[in-house]
Amino acid sequence: MSMLSIIANKNILIEKIKELNDINFDSTSQLASYVINECLKAQYKMVRNVLQKNTLRKRHYSSDINTNDLLDSLYQHIYSHKFIALTDEIYEVKDAINIFKASEENTEKYDNSALLVVEELIDTFHFILEYTATLEEHYQITLCNKENINFDSLEYYFVNENDFSDRVFKMLESEGTHIFSYLVDNKLIDVKETNKFKTLADPYKMLRINREIIRKTNFKDWKNYKEDFYSVYKFGEMFELNRQLYASFFQMMQDERWLKAVKKLIQSTDEKIEININSVKDVFKIVYGVYMGKLSENLRRQKEDPRYTGQTSGGNIVGVEV
Repeated sequence: MSMLSIIANKNILIEKIKELNDINFDSTSQLASYVINECLKAQYKMVRNVLQKNTLRKRHYSSDINTNDLLDSLYQHIYSHKFIALTDEIYEVKDAINIFKASEENTEKYDNSALLVVEELIDTFHFILEYTATLEEHYQITLCNKENINFDSLEYYFVNENDFSDRVFKMLESEGTHIFSYLVDNKLIDVKETNKFKTLADPYKMLRINREIIRKTNFKDWKNYKEDFYSVYKFGEMFELNRQLYASFFQMMQDERWLKAVKKLIQSTDEKIEININSVKDVFKIVYGVYMGKLSENLRRQKEDPRYTGQTSGGNIVGVEV
């Protein structure tokens, strides 16, 4: 179970909600699309600056491996990593819900366990965003001149800032609109203000969707895959499943038990911020604030947390045990 860091980072939560309040959005759709876009770009920036640097540093390939084998091997690892990481976070959500259910109402542990559910859900959101960014990146790579893709060019495509990364970021800027439209058009989230939000999903629904995603990739070394395995049709299937993960996430976020705890945390400060937990617009504001706070904490952990750096002394662990 992760340490609860949302309390230590509540200033970021407040700052980001205020940032959204200062923007004159014309509609819930515009605000929601903006939130998803900004989170996608922030996550992909972290992926290129941290995660994919580590991936290339730790993976070892023969310099004469051909383009398809090189990309398939690399993305096989990337998709498998995200599948495992998201699966782990889904079980963390389930564990946090169990802690919440076992806690006595109107106690500090009750409130903190509800906040822990939110934080663990946001951790699933991180990897759902990464799936989206990876799919866009992978699709863009398939459009490149394959003769330019080799062992020596991996940093260009996976780490450096250049024309290729700009194209991926540009694609991500339109994803928020597509994702939110998909959720609304398929009635997968409740966009009307109601007297009480109740969750429409459980962690196991997300687990099943994640399983289908990994089954769509060529992750089995004992199978032979055709050269054009990653066709437009394959990417279409995977983007569809990725959108279903967003639906599962937002359905679980739209639960008054967790949202009440976040509202209480916000109201514990001197900031005068109104939050309507029965408004999907405010749910997206909360997601944005909590996500940005946890992203900041994740980046800090990469540099300072001994559980991540491997340091035997020094460093700093931030969080509250629940």
